[in-house]
Amino acid sequence: FFGVSFLLKYAIDRNLFRLPIELRLLGVAAAGLVMVGVGWRLRERRQGYGLSLQGGGAGILFLTVYAALRIWQLLPETAAFVLLVVIAAGVGALAVIQNAPTLALFGVAGGFLAPLLASTGEGSHVVLFSYYLVINLAILGIAWFRAWRLLNAVGFVFTFFVSCLWGYRYYRPELFASTEPFLVLFFLFYQAIAMLYALRRAPERPDAVDGMLVFGTPAIAFGLQSALLYGSEYGLAISAVVLAAFYAACTVALR
Repeated sequence: FFGVSFLLKYAIDRNLFRLPIELRLLGVAAAGLVMVGVGWRLRERRQGYGLSLQGGGAGILFLTVYAALRIWQLLPETAAFVLLVVIAAGVGALAVIQNAPTLALFGVAGGFLAPLLASTGEGSHVVLFSYYLVINLAILGIAWFRAWRLLNAVGFVFTFFVSCLWGYRYYRPELFASTEPFLVLFFLFYQAIAMLYALRRAPERPDAVDGMLVFGTPAIAFGLQSALLYGSEYGLAISAVVLAAFYAACTVALR
């Protein structure tokens, strides 16, 4: 995955392949699809290798669509996000059908890495966070069927690490209206994933909870909220009341 991403950027920067960029990206996408297909064929004979191929191929598809949308503006946003939803749904379905956390982990990690590898330091944060929202939706969908703690942890770390990094470098108060909805949605997603993990826990671990998500999500999300509301007189107090009411409602519902 790293090799393909860096080779793609190197070839384009040095103009090594005298082909239209559309054909180059289609070639990379075709290679990703071939990897998924070969991995599916090998799922029984060489399970670990086959699953790794499927996950790597899915990661390359994420990378290709994101690059076509973000770097070269070859796809309209609606079409790009439809493709991303289809890829995310495909990764989730393949992982659940094969009961394969390895596949989900490779595909999701590739999806999260794509913006970091393709970043130019410019562009819309709305596109970036919308893209991450799609990948987190796939993690939430998988959590509905499987309790895969490592997958949840990878999504959590990537989502909030990139959010903190972007906020530190680029956030300005005038971006609050286009940033706050994503923070709220990411918080709700990982609270739901933590609850699903507890509901889908293994019979031999009846009291299992994912402490990273249960305690880490409110801690990091509230820290980010305080940064977004810096200088607001009552914003953080109102946020605390809303958060307390949310947890009280969850308590009642879960009981």
